Amino acid sequence: MTSRFSRARLAAATLPIAIGALLLAGCASVGWPGERDAAQPATAGATPTEAATTAPRAPSTPPADEVPAVQAETCDWDVPALSAAATGVPTGQSGSLDKIIIGSWQHTHYDTGAGYEATDHDIRYVFPTAERILYCQHVPGVTDHAENAADIGWDGTTIVLPGGRAGLTVTAWDAGTMVWRNELDGSNYLLQRR
Repeated sequence: MTSRFSRARLAAATLPIAIGALLLAGCASVGWPGERDAAQPATAGATPTEAATTAPRAPSTPPADEVPAVQAETCDWDVPALSAAATGVPTGQSGSLDKIIIGSWQHTHYDTGAGYEATDHDIRYVFPTAERILYCQHVPGVTDHAENAADIGWDGTTIVLPGGRAGLTVTAWDAGTMVWRNELDGSNYLLQRR
C-alpha cells in the first residue's frame, strides 16, 4: 500500500509530464500546475535542496533596475538548463512585478509541504511581455522540447490563465527568483531567472 507521502512525491514527479501533455493540447484546454495533494506554504528562508542537471549553468541575476523590458518569445533550447542549486527562496516583493516577470524563468524546485525539492525536468516559463507566456517543457521521451504560448491576464499578483482560470499566484519575488503558489493544491514553485 502506498503511503500519502509516497503518493504526493509520485504526483510531484509526474506532474510536469501531465501539465505538458495538457498544455500542448492547445490553449483552449491548457492544463496548468495543480493536481497534487494539498501542501503547506513554504516557510520563510527555506533553502532548496541541490541537484545538478546535464550541463548545468548558474542563473544570471540582473540588478532590479536592469531587468529586460522585452524578452524574445523563445524557449532557447540550445541554452542548457540551469543547475537545480539555488541560493534561497525570496520572502519579499522586491521591484514591480509587471517589470520583474518579463524574461525567461526556469521552474527548479517545488514544495508540497515537506520543504523544497529539485525538479527532475526542464520546465521554462518565458514572458515576452507581462501579458504573454510561453510554456516550455522537456521531458525526454514524453514532451521532447515542447512549447505552447498564450495570452494571460492578471488579478493582483495572480496569473489568469487562458479560459479565465486563476491558478498561479506570485507570492514573492526579486530580480532573480520568484515563488508561485498553485491555487489548486497550495503547493509552491521556485523559479529562477535564466
